[in-house]
Amino acid sequence: MKALGRVIVLVFLATHFHPSATERIPLTEALFCLTNILYFHCMAQYRYHTEATVEFMENYLKEMHRQNGVFSHFRSSKSTQNV
Repeated sequence: MKALGRVIVLVFLATHFHPSATERIPLTEALFCLTNILYFHCMAQYRYHTEATVEFMENYLKEMHRQNGVFSHFRSSKSTQNV
């Protein structure tokens, strides 16, 4: 998963290599959200967790939820989910 995470981040950055001024902030938020999801997923695969690793995972989730609004325009509305 760690290698896949690196590829996902690199592809994301490569597709947005020269963002305009209006794209820069949403892209930065999307990148932070993506990296927090990847870090959380990597740590969730640990066989054993200490208080520190659980705290790291909680922080990654909090940061991911704080930044995930950047993807809100890709969500389908509730009316289209039943189709």
